[in-house]
Amino acid sequence: MCLRAAYAAEHNEFNYRVLKFVTTFADINDIKCYGVYGCFPITPPWTVETRPVSLYPESPSKISPHYPVFNKNRRDLPKFIDINDPDQIKSVGIDPRGNIYFVAHGYLESGDRPWIQSMVNALLDEDLYGTASVVVVDWGGGSSPPYTQAVANIRLVGAITAHIIHLIHEELNLPNLDKVHMIGHSLGSHLSGYAGFTLQRDFNLTLGRITGMDPAEPLFSQVDPIVRLDRTDAKYVDIIHSDARPFTSGGLGMSEVIGHLDFFPNGGFNNPGCSEDMSTYIEQERGSFFWGVQQFVSCDHLRSYQFFTESISPKCPFIAISCDSYEV
Repeated sequence: MCLRAAYAAEHNEFNYRVLKFVTTFADINDIKCYGVYGCFPITPPWTVETRPVSLYPESPSKISPHYPVFNKNRRDLPKFIDINDPDQIKSVGIDPRGNIYFVAHGYLESGDRPWIQSMVNALLDEDLYGTASVVVVDWGGGSSPPYTQAVANIRLVGAITAHIIHLIHEELNLPNLDKVHMIGHSLGSHLSGYAGFTLQRDFNLTLGRITGMDPAEPLFSQVDPIVRLDRTDAKYVDIIHSDARPFTSGGLGMSEVIGHLDFFPNGGFNNPGCSEDMSTYIEQERGSFFWGVQQFVSCDHLRSYQFFTESISPKCPFIAISCDSYEV
């Protein structure tokens, strides 16, 4: 708990210093544009009292997102989507008859994290017809510190992802996007929202579903819905809140109800198994101190993708009730 509180305090101090930098060296009325992906202002609602820090996304070449495609025949050696080669879309292994999943990671991560491969396998294993495909949104080139820059970068990655989805829609002659399901963790949740918004604005297309796995709270709480994932970004938006404590208390996920259906497992925080010693998490991460510390600090936050993966083919079905509050 002490480490979580220290992390929050350090993050708040960092945001204050970045705000001073932005105020001194960046004109809030400037705007940064990246060709077909659009322009990214930092004027309100992107910079407001509840969101005092807003940076511009780094360039597409700097972030360099990758889009590996997995299917029943390609789980270890995926093919990659090249947005500059539309004809190639037909040969990457996406079956237009099946469900198409997009999985987006969060801050400090990349597309090769073990939980992503576990989720990919679960989604493919559960597909009865063998026609499903999973596209990983690997934006590891833009997920590094500072957090405020990663927050800015997902705006651009969301727009790029929208263009990828539109390309798939056009080249594979999809009738709509009802079978396209974006699944994002933490910052990846809001990235999914940006993709959904861009598809509607630029291409008049609406995603079938977005699942937000503990959408990140820092810089996304009490903001205009356009700044974060919200229920208008897809036909159906469901949210798993697993670390919904206030950020000042160490929570990393949102507590606001932002989807068509919001789940709060175990009340939304203090999940079973998240009170182990740090050494336990380091051991679980095969001796990696970095990932072990992340597990220790963010255990509740990371539970969301574990809950979702388990829900794909549960050994013990989940039980949920509709309520106005956890206390009721």
